[in-house]
Amino acid sequence: MKQEGGRPAKTRLLFVVPYPELKEKAEFVVRNHPERSRIAVDIRVLTVEEMPEKMDVSAYDAVIARGYSAQKIRQLADQVPVIGLEISSYDIVRAIMECKELTNPGKIAVISPDGPLYEVEAVCGHFGCQARAYMTTRPEELAQVIRQAREEGCDAVIGGYSVNLYAKQEGMPSVVIRTGEDTIRQALGEAVRIVEQIRKEQVVSQTYKTIIYASKEGILYVDSRGIIQVRNRVIREMEGNNSLMHRKLEEVIPFFAEPFREAVATGREVSGKIYTFPQTRITVSAEFTPVVVGRKVAGVVVNVSDITKIQEMEGKIRRKMGEKGLRARYTFDDIIHESAVMEETIAQARRYAASEANVMILGETGTGKELFAQSIHNASQRKNGPFVAINCAALPENLLESELFGYVEGAFTGTAKGGKMGLFEQAHGGTLFLDEIGEISLAIQTKLLRALQEREVRRIGDDKVISVNVRIISATNKNLTRLTGRGDFRRDLMYRLDVLRLLIPPLRKRGQDAWLLFGRLLDSYGADRTGAPAMEPEALAMFRSYPFRGNIRELENVTERIMVLCRGGRISAADMEQILYPRDVEDEELPAEGDDGQSAGTWEREYKKEQPSGVSERELILWGLKQCQGNQSRTAKLLGMDRSTLWRKRQKYGI
Repeated sequence: MKQEGGRPAKTRLLFVVPYPELKEKAEFVVRNHPERSRIAVDIRVLTVEEMPEKMDVSAYDAVIARGYSAQKIRQLADQVPVIGLEISSYDIVRAIMECKELTNPGKIAVISPDGPLYEVEAVCGHFGCQARAYMTTRPEELAQVIRQAREEGCDAVIGGYSVNLYAKQEGMPSVVIRTGEDTIRQALGEAVRIVEQIRKEQVVSQTYKTIIYASKEGILYVDSRGIIQVRNRVIREMEGNNSLMHRKLEEVIPFFAEPFREAVATGREVSGKIYTFPQTRITVSAEFTPVVVGRKVAGVVVNVSDITKIQEMEGKIRRKMGEKGLRARYTFDDIIHESAVMEETIAQARRYAASEANVMILGETGTGKELFAQSIHNASQRKNGPFVAINCAALPENLLESELFGYVEGAFTGTAKGGKMGLFEQAHGGTLFLDEIGEISLAIQTKLLRALQEREVRRIGDDKVISVNVRIISATNKNLTRLTGRGDFRRDLMYRLDVLRLLIPPLRKRGQDAWLLFGRLLDSYGADRTGAPAMEPEALAMFRSYPFRGNIRELENVTERIMVLCRGGRISAADMEQILYPRDVEDEELPAEGDDGQSAGTWEREYKKEQPSGVSERELILWGLKQCQGNQSRTAKLLGMDRSTLWRKRQKYGI
């Protein structure tokens, strides 16, 4: 409904009257009408004979007219409702009384375009005369009807304004049936009601039309006979812009015929099927929803989704999700190094980034495998897509499956409302990083292999597949070849994942990178290394020669330990020994002489009994490490020396 100043628009009415007296009466009724603030009425005096052949009434919401004028306007303006001024019983009684007073007729002809008025015969009986009702819808027949009435014994005529004119031409006395104020008031109220109803219907109709034609999906409505009654632009384009309206569904889209008939026969929705339009090669999914009226299927609404566009839309959603956290933060520039082996590894990874092939990253715990995975992603053509990472060893089998592939609502107890998108779907158009890939079960390996082969995933509990475009970067600290040899890892899956292999060197093989990283870590704990302790030469030598078998993670722990224990002071060899070799539950004091155990001297004597004379210090240390299974604290106590002394001797002898 149009608005005027924030209020509903006024109802615009055209009131056509055949004589000036009726105009005055209509103006009076309009001025005093209770809806006068909501209506704008244009009153014209116009007989049916004066009406033009073409009459434009499009500026009005409705037209009020009477008799033959109303009939002609309906023919000229079929888009605008025409409300007729109905003849009331009071109007007829008044006309009969006037005719009786003027001519005292014995028989009166009552002529109307609205059908025979049989009640006039009973009314005339009360006034001592007879009546005969005549009906004609064509004004040009009025002269003939009046002559017929005369021949049938009528002395006078009553009717509308046009009837009165023709009666005078035929020389018969006549009286005009005049419209009363109540009839005019009733017609005005009816016009307002009809216009409001039409406006409401227009809003509903336009709403449905807008929904149908603004939809990004194809929509068809097919009646129960199989005739297409509604189609939108999308479905027309899918079908190749061919004419579809009012044609048999089985003729224009034959592959829809069977599911349509099933929906009509069962009264239930039919979905979950994939179709391809031969003209455009567009692949779609379609849902057939029956329209049930009074327990009967009146037709079927067909909702058609372009699978390619759905995937594009999902890609946008996934990209938005990526903006919320599914992003790779690191690049190759973030990898701190100065060693040649690391430079070579980065160069190899850059070459891998230019490819779309899957990558397998191998390396010990803490070497920075995810750092390389993120860097490869950010250097690839997928850098604007999501980067999704999951630690496969952190989740049990059933939870890992739901995380990777997603699930539909109700697939199992505790599912989220609406289901959940899996990581494969979230990574669409980007990279999925599978850390600790060697830990997944054989059952998950099988499903993962299928997803990689078909490039499709199926959510748990669903019967539909979803196409995905994902690059897989995997990582493990295990020997996959050994795992496949033992049957713990599928060989065919390894070949899918291990297309490009990247081996990350451990920190102990990266030269001075540990010292460089140590400096950067110190920076992160205090600006300009404020409060960072200085190292004594012996402590520095111990640090540089330490193997860091936990790699960068262990280096981070050692750095934080140094900052906590030695902040603001100097690190001695004893401090460094405590930092690098913290006491463990196994580092208990050895039993004293006479206890269940033996003293260091006893161990040494026992060793010398077993060996020939001339035992070297190096051999003694090796024997002690063997006896204590490599535990340095226990070895030092066994040999009667402290740990720093043992460490120096090991450095001296290359142990």
